[in-house]
Amino acid sequence: MNDPKYFSFRQPPDWRRGTGSQLAMVKNGVTIESEFVYRHVRRHMLRFPELVPPIEAAAAADVDGRWFLLDGDGVVWRTDLASSHIERIVSTDLSKSGRRARFAITRDSVIVMLPDLETTLQSVSSENSQIRWTVSNWNGEPFYGETMATDGEGGFLVLANLSGRSEVWLLRFNGSGEAVGSIPIPLTEGLDLSSVPIERFELTLGRNGQCWLLDKETNSLIQIRLQENAAHAVPIPEDAGRLLSICSDGDDTLWGLLDPKQTKGTHSLIRFRIDGTIIERGYAGNEGGKKLYAGQGCLYLLDSEQLCIHLIRPVSETAVWEPLNRRLGIWISEALDSGFEETEWHKIVMDSTQENDTQIIVRCYVSDSKEAVIGPGKVDLDRYIADPAIAMETKLTELARLWSKPLADPQDALLFKLKGRYLWLYIELIGSESHAPVVHSLEVHFPRSTYLEHLPSIYQRHEPSRDFLARYLSIFQTVMDETDRRISQVTRVFDAGGTDGRSLRWLLGWLGIEGEDYWNEEQLRQLLKHAHVLYNLRGTKMAMELLVSIYTGEKPIILEYEQVKPLKENPELGEVAERLYAADPHVFNVLVKSEHADTEMKRVSLLHLIDSFKPAFASCKLVVLQPWVYMDLHSYLGMNTVLSEPTLLTLDGKSSMPHHTITIDLGLDNRMDQHTRLGLDSRLDK
Repeated sequence: MNDPKYFSFRQPPDWRRGTGSQLAMVKNGVTIESEFVYRHVRRHMLRFPELVPPIEAAAAADVDGRWFLLDGDGVVWRTDLASSHIERIVSTDLSKSGRRARFAITRDSVIVMLPDLETTLQSVSSENSQIRWTVSNWNGEPFYGETMATDGEGGFLVLANLSGRSEVWLLRFNGSGEAVGSIPIPLTEGLDLSSVPIERFELTLGRNGQCWLLDKETNSLIQIRLQENAAHAVPIPEDAGRLLSICSDGDDTLWGLLDPKQTKGTHSLIRFRIDGTIIERGYAGNEGGKKLYAGQGCLYLLDSEQLCIHLIRPVSETAVWEPLNRRLGIWISEALDSGFEETEWHKIVMDSTQENDTQIIVRCYVSDSKEAVIGPGKVDLDRYIADPAIAMETKLTELARLWSKPLADPQDALLFKLKGRYLWLYIELIGSESHAPVVHSLEVHFPRSTYLEHLPSIYQRHEPSRDFLARYLSIFQTVMDETDRRISQVTRVFDAGGTDGRSLRWLLGWLGIEGEDYWNEEQLRQLLKHAHVLYNLRGTKMAMELLVSIYTGEKPIILEYEQVKPLKENPELGEVAERLYAADPHVFNVLVKSEHADTEMKRVSLLHLIDSFKPAFASCKLVVLQPWVYMDLHSYLGMNTVLSEPTLLTLDGKSSMPHHTITIDLGLDNRMDQHTRLGLDSRLDK
């Protein structure tokens, strides 16, 4: 009974001996779950002297990721956010009614609309600013257009009143400006679009032939199915408030930008289904902006007054536990059975990783019985804690009176006045937005063991002084226990798979191998594991290949004299072989990729490493393979050369433009005797 014992929690099966909420098992312990939340991460400023605020009619991104802007002077600009390059596309005029133009982007054109009693549509090439066509009617009938959007298939859509009619229609045009259909919109009867406030309506393209119409004045949303020529209203979440902008996020899901006046001055985002269910929330911070756009795995928020575009991305952060609206995780253990009644529990030893803005709280409950009074009667505490039908917040409320005083961030904490056969642990992991504590291991020691037992009995007679002396001596007891633990685990120091970098260098010193500072811990570990092989094969090609592969992570190409000699004696290849390889009987060639010797320090370190294991009579020529292909130079398939199908040049981070490349003007596409390449920049229409 008096021999020290402890319960240990280290591996995932150990932590399953309890019930948790909002917890995640990680490689080295247990922590709070994380979640991805859309947050503001970057601001792209559109600081160009000729760009006049405000940016009316917003912006749009084409398939190449370029943005098109319509400024306060009616000029359409094209810009690339990555390079900040900006260029003028076309200038537009005010309509007779004084309203600014609207625009939409198709595959290769900018469609400009001048809202008027007889609205004019104009298609302008996005490459050379040439006018392609002009349309001022729909099937011969004048119309007034309020807003527009692309349809995703090369055509575009216009929200309009037809001349002499009060109904609102969604007019469909193809890429040539021809009318192809219309859809009645279920709005207020007799709505005259020419008299509504500017930017009241927002038309957004969705997926799979869908688009969405937001009426900001009535805070209503209409789903339009283009393939079915149908439109119907869908609900906005009740607790969302007024929406300023929307963008599609899937077949039946949308992102919405909430009015900051209803969110305490902070722009909030909601992602919701068409049945009005909110899926998740995001935050745009305190940034301005009233127009939302969907990107590849991100959102954009346009601030037309400040001339900037805000990037909003999903950011991993500590998850919020909804019942308490706090970033925390809960774990309650099952009963730890000491085997004897009136057991006095000794201490808790915890190994954890924490930041200054996180905390770990531990509470305990001990009893000689597994039953406790919960609510109207007694219940089995283990069954109650493990019951999935009872919410965790209910369990916390009912069990609150049982727990001891909290221990904050315990590393080695004594347990006082806790006597009983069974002990339950209640652990709270409290995190911040960017950090979460990790518990690597937990030990609960019993029974009580103190150095006071080794002192004369006179020191134990007075209870107040006895408790103080026991706590005081526990400081030295902890130091001695830790020393004893390290001595008992000294064999781990000699295990290459379990020791750390400092001990690895010490062990390598026993073998006469110097672990340089540029070796990382995993390289040192592999070097120690293969040291006996390297010594047995020292001076051989196999040893050189193994040594270099440990350092670089890839097997090198090693060419000896006997392999180079046939090339040198070949009349056609002799001159090239002489230039590329060392053809001396006492010199061997080592070829490595450029990333393994891209700095002078790496190259010198690699040469020093090779010199320490090469034959005494030989020398090495180190060849660094460059990532390009030239005839009569080093070109090795799989190392610095690949075979692929020819493709059009695209500067997308995966391709480069050689110095001898000739560029062409895309504005000449589709012209006879200029650029006419079927399947590339031209097509045949029926």
